This record gives sequence, C-alpha cells and structure tokens, in this order.
Amino acid sequence: MKIVFHLGKRSPDYRSLMREQGDFEVDGRIVSPSSLVIAEQTHSNLVHICSKEDSGAGLGGKPQISIADGFVTDVPNQFLLIRTADCTPVILFDPIKLVVAAVHSGREGTRKNISGEACRIMKENFGCTTTDIIAYIGAGICHKHYEVSEAVYDEYNASMLAMGLNPVTSLHRHIDIRAGIFQQLIQSGLPFKNIENVLDCTFENEDYHSYRREGSHNRQINLVGIVYE
Repeated sequence: MKIVFHLGKRSPDYRSLMREQGDFEVDGRIVSPSSLVIAEQTHSNLVHICSKEDSGAGLGGKPQISIADGFVTDVPNQFLLIRTADCTPVILFDPIKLVVAAVHSGREGTRKNISGEACRIMKENFGCTTTDIIAYIGAGICHKHYEVSEAVYDEYNASMLAMGLNPVTSLHRHIDIRAGIFQQLIQSGLPFKNIENVLDCTFENEDYHSYRREGSHNRQINLVGIVYE
C-alpha cells in the first residue's frame, strides 16, 4: 500500500464534483465519489476519525461529516477531501504506520490549532510517532493580502500567544496563517525537514479560486488517501 495526495488548483473543482457526482481524474488517478469523505467545514477544530462506513459522506444522499474540519484515517482506498479557496489545506501522513489526515485550517481553524489536534489524534489513537509524520501546507491567502479588523487581529494573536507561539505582527491587522500552522506543527513534534510548503498565494495567483479576489464560491479540492498498489 502507498499514500497518495493532491493539493488542488482550479481544476478539478468542488462545484463540478458536486454537480456531476461522478468519477474524476486527479494526477492521472481516477477517484470514485464513493471513496471520498467530505466534512461540513464549520471553522472548528474538530477532527473526525474515519471508519469504512464514512466513505461516500457528502455525496449522493449521504450527509457530510457534521461540524468537522478535518479527518484522520487508516482505511485503505478512502480519500479525505478538504475544500479551500483562501483558507489553507494541511495534509499529514505517517508512511510508517500508513495513517493520513487532512485539515481545513483557515483563520479560525488555525486560531484553534486544528493541525495540532490532528497530530495529537494520529499519535494517541493510531500510535504514530510525530517525528515520522510528513506535512504539506497547501496554498492559501498570504500575509500581505490577509487584512482583518482590529478585533479579529487581536483575538487571533492572543490565541497564538496563549499556545506559546509567536504571531507575525510585522504588518498591522494582517494575519500570517502559514506561519501559524508551521509553528503549530513544530510544537506538535514534527521536524522542520518534514514540513513542506506550497508558497502560492491564492489571492495573487489566478491558478486558484479565491473568495477575497473574485468572490468565488468554488473551491480547490485537496485529497489524501491510502491505496493498494
């Protein structure tokens, strides 16, 4: 078995998947909707532990995994799907234990440390060693383009400081989500060398859907799964 993942751009896109509800191709691999697990994504820090019965959640008549913004699984041929526009997807996997996770880490998910929660579940529920976990931080809106209100800025920074982390304050009222996620992964025990960054900014780069740039209601598709090969 092997781990495969995909950090999405404009195509394939989430709205087309929802409309067509059929097989689609990602990086030369055909993915069936019945193998997907889709969450409600409510900007929580809830990470759902998947079972075989969760496959197909969010498609057809099967409801999404309620409330959750992330998943962990060791079920083969099950793909965890996170949809993003300006929020940041994080893919985690342990190639030794064959455990994978995917989280939606926007401002609120990062403020609540959903990436750290996924790492904790991988360790405590699946026996993963954090030094074996590999992380990919996908494309999201960059520090320069993510300006928020004074109240939101203060709340985010206070939450990061309460975790013992250092929010980036070089641009007033601008939040650096990527830096926050990176610090959370390091704090969780991942080595620096195990963390890969896709440095594209979804606001700047038109290869991506961006709510802030274009008011898009479409989303990138980000996937991770364990397959037989």
